[in-house]
Amino acid sequence: MELLIDTCVLPRCRLEEAQIYKDRFGSDVGFELLPMFDLAAFERNLETNLPLFTGGRLFFHEPVWGVEHSAPKGSRAYEKGMYHILLTKKFAEILHPADMVYHLNNCRVPYDKKDEMLRISLENLEEMRSMFPGTRILVENSGTDIKRNKLLNQKEFTELCRKKNLDVLIDIGHANANSWDLFRVITELKDHIRGYHFHNNDGMNDLHDRIYNGMIDFEELLPFIAETTPDAVWVIEYTRPEYHGAPLLEDIAALLRYKEHRG
Repeated sequence: MELLIDTCVLPRCRLEEAQIYKDRFGSDVGFELLPMFDLAAFERNLETNLPLFTGGRLFFHEPVWGVEHSAPKGSRAYEKGMYHILLTKKFAEILHPADMVYHLNNCRVPYDKKDEMLRISLENLEEMRSMFPGTRILVENSGTDIKRNKLLNQKEFTELCRKKNLDVLIDIGHANANSWDLFRVITELKDHIRGYHFHNNDGMNDLHDRIYNGMIDFEELLPFIAETTPDAVWVIEYTRPEYHGAPLLEDIAALLRYKEHRG
């Protein structure tokens, strides 16, 4: 199992602060890079800090803000999203990420538009694969009930991934916020799961809390994940700036100790 941290925990447009994790853990920890091209200074900051993301395991998490894959080609939302995707492609051709996380949608889901949104998003998924030929695209179980932006329920997501033979990243926090049976999801999709997003919450809100702060019992879940999907990558996805630094360093160390203990 490899361990990555998502850059969304870093202060905005200050990717250089990822250095503290490389200094402490070296090659034991990689990164999931979340582009934020909606911020004017982000592109230049990324160009300045490219060396931080070379020479180790690297995921991309495609942009979230400004990208809507359920929008049809030719629409304003599609064109806006393509601006961010093309910038992401520019840096993918430099950094060569092994994998990139894909959200089927980011917007709210009207009940009568659900099927159409899914159809369009799967078409756009194929386009993404053609645009990023050297990168494996991982479909994430994105969205939550409380925000009304969840496109698929547990059964629908599982059946889609199996039917379409999709590579998958399971977001543990999203699954918990939607009352999914994590053990069943992991069992049924074990041959498709390539990675996980680790964070915790109160069972309803997508809080991106620390792994040991919330309703998910990671002490019980981690052995099951490690046994069922031993090759899947673990990504710590904290979004709250107060977790940058000492709290994240502590949680990385705990997961690395667990990894070492399992051998």
